[in-house]
Amino acid sequence: MRSLVLRTIGALVAAGIGLGVAAAPASAAGDNTFRLTTGGVVGSGTYDHMMSIPEQPVPPIRITGTLTGRSYFRCAVIQVGRSGPADGLEWHTFGRHCGPGRTKFRVQANYMFRGVQPPVRLCSGWSPRQAERGRQCDLYRPPSDR
Repeated sequence: MRSLVLRTIGALVAAGIGLGVAAAPASAAGDNTFRLTTGGVVGSGTYDHMMSIPEQPVPPIRITGTLTGRSYFRCAVIQVGRSGPADGLEWHTFGRHCGPGRTKFRVQANYMFRGVQPPVRLCSGWSPRQAERGRQCDLYRPPSDR
């Protein structure tokens, strides 16, 4: 009887370890990717944390990806949040796209006030200038548990 209990416990432990190993890569891969959609334009990419050395400091966050348009008459901009005056939020445009096709984007960003990771948003409009006003947008906020 004792060996049956030990074998059952051993099998449960092995199954738990197997499930933990199988689930870890999937959750890690999903944490740094994003997909934003607005006005016929899709923005998808990665939100990576970079390592830095004191001799050559770099901004700690790199955002890369692609804007894909489907409509001939729509434009989109992709923006990253930055700390503004009096702890406000300002949006910095780092990628633009108009019409059908693809445009790649890449930007490096710093943490905002109080160590907050900057959000990313995709906004659309009839022109890049109208899209920058931020009336029709989709927002990505990175997980705060890093």
